[in-house]
Amino acid sequence: MSAPLLTVGGLAVGLAITGVNLWHWWKSPGRDPKNLAPFGGAFVLGGLSTLCGGLLGVLAGWTAGANNAAGKHAVTSVAGGRTGTVVHKAAGQLTPGGALATFLIAVGVFVAWRAANKQLKRRLAGGWWAGATLTLSAGMAGLFVNVVSLVNNLGGGVLGWFNGGAA
Repeated sequence: MSAPLLTVGGLAVGLAITGVNLWHWWKSPGRDPKNLAPFGGAFVLGGLSTLCGGLLGVLAGWTAGANNAAGKHAVTSVAGGRTGTVVHKAAGQLTPGGALATFLIAVGVFVAWRAANKQLKRRLAGGWWAGATLTLSAGMAGLFVNVVSLVNNLGGGVLGWFNGGAA
């Protein structure tokens, strides 16, 4: 599935969501890194979903489209300028093991969502939204290729174990 392009307005919205979440963490007492886990986990799932077909890919595409539309109105209304597109690059490709790991991450995020309070649901939604949009840019995709490689290797190991050593 080809991912939609990211506009400058969409980039602004994704960065704003990420910034607000990081600001809340920075202002929290102790700045415990585990408090970033809900946002970070959902961010990873959103980013991986841009590489997927199926339901996750469709949801990531819809998220990017809605993000670009919201960003277009936000940036033109606030800054008065026009929005162009950001250079697009894919963050790699998921292997069968990577698809398995992505599915398991999706199940984990879904379970966390079902058990979460309102504040945690906002963090999960923000992480998904930012991940599904920012990883469409060449800069974030360049960084995210390492996450894709890690997910492919972890999933390949699990798949290999269940295949009796043959991945």
